[in-house]
Amino acid sequence: MNTHLSYLKKLTVLATKTLFKCYLLAILSTVFYLVVGYLLLGSNSGGSFFSTADSLQAIGKFLWLIGLILLPILLFLFSNKYVFSTVASKVVEERQDDLIIPALDKVLLVFQSNQPDLIQNAGDYTFAKLKLINEVKNTRIENPWIKRIVVFGLNKMSFDSLDLDNNNNFYDLVKSKFISVLEMLTEADNKPFWICIAIQWLIILFIWFAGSGASLIG
Repeated sequence: MNTHLSYLKKLTVLATKTLFKCYLLAILSTVFYLVVGYLLLGSNSGGSFFSTADSLQAIGKFLWLIGLILLPILLFLFSNKYVFSTVASKVVEERQDDLIIPALDKVLLVFQSNQPDLIQNAGDYTFAKLKLINEVKNTRIENPWIKRIVVFGLNKMSFDSLDLDNNNNFYDLVKSKFISVLEMLTEADNKPFWICIAIQWLIILFIWFAGSGASLIG
């Protein structure tokens, strides 16, 4: 128990540090995006933010406003997704056999005892999946990160691809599919986050070039 609590603390520290770094970078980039974009747009419009000199500047202003609303939301969502993937990949790598698989076995055992007819038929995979995920949420799993990882893996599983005709053991198939999906999908990837950051500064560059072009023409 103490070992599990220590590991839970380790995961929480990792998640907190990673989330703090992502949020800090997102906030700094968004603040610079707001200030620099506003100043450039005001400068391009002769000091008035609400006036527009030409079509390129109008496009730049539209893109800036859309980015100001949408991109911070995406940065927030991608930050949280990256944090979970980072923690999940670490758990899969370090403690899959003694934390994740026992938790899944516990859920499958309870599910099998509660839903014997459903498992024998498995005619409605979607319903089986929803029932199984609900069982995870109702089953006592001490480590909240492990519970989230199990739910994540089951959510990503495609039950339609389970070959029950060639294997009578539904639970072995679920377990095998769960492990393969989990190992494939928990690789931490922060590309979407960096793409959003890049889009912010591409919009700023577009506004700057639009203003430079208008000055040259004028």
